[in-house]
Amino acid sequence: MSPIAKQLAREDLRQIAAYFATKSWPAQTAVAATPSPPKGIAQCQPCHQPNFEGGLLGEMRSFAGDARTNNEDMPKFMRALTDSEIDAMARYLSAL
Repeated sequence: MSPIAKQLAREDLRQIAAYFATKSWPAQTAVAATPSPPKGIAQCQPCHQPNFEGGLLGEMRSFAGDARTNNEDMPKFMRALTDSEIDAMARYLSAL
């Protein structure tokens, strides 16, 4: 904005300032709340710790599709979730 404003005459700046001074401030929108944890997330914390260290969407899908089987519980847990629930969980975890 500075390069444009520098080229304006002082009287033009006064008129622009007066114009904007009559305008009301736009309504402020509420800050988005922290998303609530998705269904089943509490079962992840014992292994992945509070910061959910480890893989996300790809690993979750590998467990759901039985491509990854190094954990007895994860395939069962991931198969119990819908694709949209897995996506929601991965989005939630990646935002932490």
